[in-house]
Amino acid sequence: MAAQAVALAFLGQVPPFRYLDREALAEVVARAEIHFFPRGTRILHRDGPPARYLYVVEKGGVKKAIGDLTVEVIGEGEVFGVLSALEGDRSRLDVIAVDDTVCYAIPREVVENFLETQPRFARYLYEFSIRRYLDWSLEELEQAPALTGSGRLIFSARAGEVARRPLITCRPETTIQEAAQLMTHQRVSSVVVLGPGDEAAGIVTDWDLRERVVAAGRDIRQPVAKIMTSPVVTVDGDAPIYQVISEMVRRGIHHIVVTEAGRPAGMIAGHDLILLQGTSALFVARDIERRHDLPGLKQAVAESQRVVPFLLRQGIRASELGRLMSDINDRVIGRVLEFTEAAMGPPPVPYCWLVLGSEGRREQTFRTDQDNAIVYADPPPDRAEAVREYFLEFGRKAVASLVEVGFPPCPGRYSADNPEWVQSLSGWKSHFRRWVVAPEPAAVLNSLIFFDLRGIYGDLTLADGLRVYINELLMGSRAFLIHLVWLSTKTPPPLGFLGRFIVEHSGEHRNSLDLKARGTRPIVDLARFLALRHGVTETSTIGRLEALQAAGKIPEDLAEELIQAFEFMLSLRIRSQWAKIQAGKTPDNFIDPGQLSALERSLLKEAFKAVGRTQAVVRQEYHADLVAD
Repeated sequence: MAAQAVALAFLGQVPPFRYLDREALAEVVARAEIHFFPRGTRILHRDGPPARYLYVVEKGGVKKAIGDLTVEVIGEGEVFGVLSALEGDRSRLDVIAVDDTVCYAIPREVVENFLETQPRFARYLYEFSIRRYLDWSLEELEQAPALTGSGRLIFSARAGEVARRPLITCRPETTIQEAAQLMTHQRVSSVVVLGPGDEAAGIVTDWDLRERVVAAGRDIRQPVAKIMTSPVVTVDGDAPIYQVISEMVRRGIHHIVVTEAGRPAGMIAGHDLILLQGTSALFVARDIERRHDLPGLKQAVAESQRVVPFLLRQGIRASELGRLMSDINDRVIGRVLEFTEAAMGPPPVPYCWLVLGSEGRREQTFRTDQDNAIVYADPPPDRAEAVREYFLEFGRKAVASLVEVGFPPCPGRYSADNPEWVQSLSGWKSHFRRWVVAPEPAAVLNSLIFFDLRGIYGDLTLADGLRVYINELLMGSRAFLIHLVWLSTKTPPPLGFLGRFIVEHSGEHRNSLDLKARGTRPIVDLARFLALRHGVTETSTIGRLEALQAAGKIPEDLAEELIQAFEFMLSLRIRSQWAKIQAGKTPDNFIDPGQLSALERSLLKEAFKAVGRTQAVVRQEYHADLVAD
């Protein structure tokens, strides 16, 4: 009895067991075993059989590792074996006792039963497991390429771990010749120019020496400040490497300075990050820039899809994968528009190419149909017709070229080959004003895709101005926002009585559910409505939720639940689509819950419940609020 009392007291304080009712906790204690592992014991073997228990460390500690790489250390009062035990799959890591360790071992079947009967217990495991499910994809880590000499994998590492040190620096008064000699002596392709407070004031690369000195015939005795690039793009040393790659791709740069406590501490160059030629996102971006015709660009676009499974194997979050692939898509579109301008001649007035929908939100991975539009600066009245004709033809040519390189046409013609979606800035404002001032359900539904617009090429201030105008317009239109409330909450999660999945009962998708229409899209709609209601200009779903959370416009726990739910469901969608592509099938958004593991089914139910809770809050609070106004 004394031992049981000790176990009750201990496990009653440890999540997830502290969320159990007294009867359930007593069952855990009755079924729990005490396991002792001397220091150095390999408790679970990588690629070995699945864990039969969920372990809770009572004394000592364990490490999760792959060879010499320690992934995580688990201490007293923490659990391990979650994914292996609940998935019933092989152990993906070695788990080794780092000290003499005592654990409570809870049989797998006990835990699985509580997933169905104890909501708070299941919810904790949902939040605990989803981070590992999203942050780690350890299935092929051993085969993934490692950074030279570091033993750490590229998407597990932080920028500070990858940066080459010491940082090679000079002062603004250093001559160009001295800077070049320094780079040659140190065998580096760049040097950082420090300001008076030792901040990064500029950067000089081997490209600068070629283009700004040799090609320009500049005097090499001039100070290096004359040719340096400023301001310098930097990342914090704690930033994950995939963010560094995304920043390089987005900005089209080959060097990034890594800082610690705000001071420059190291350098990452593009060639440091080329892991697998042809599958590195940075390599793909550079390859796109080297293509000078549509057939060559089509080949680069096809090769870019190879990045997706590579990144999935590395455990990148679904939202970050979407952002990275959107950056690559943006560069492809930019090259197509450059080709179009070269064929037609320079545009008569500034313009901006807009992407809409999932591409506007940076949430597209596998390439789907085009959603785009053109906004151009208001021309003088006497040139209005000629300017419009130019951009109508420009839109037709650009969309046709995008189809040729691999972007399918939009069946609904939400694209720049549709004259309705090629407008001057004042024309677009008139469009939005008409939609908002006299809202009709069909018009509101059709306008949603445009509320996710993002400018990617040309004069981006035109897109920014349109975004500000839209937000100001909506802030004064209660009737339109009421329509948005209804649209954002009208699709309930596909969960029926006793939390069972609601699936198709016949047809091609029998026993499946649409994870986009019933899962991620309702979260997109909720985040969009709340962002428009509160003037948030961010377009991505995660970015919108984070901005709303920071501004106190959505409860912190609700925002976190939606973010986790969105990441998980988007990840499931991507992985399911890739599996279908590999099987030679057309990817879609349908999944069969019966084909998921017990843990994935539990996580998916919790994700759907989070959506349902948020829809209820939005319906209750905002509909009443808007009607009262």
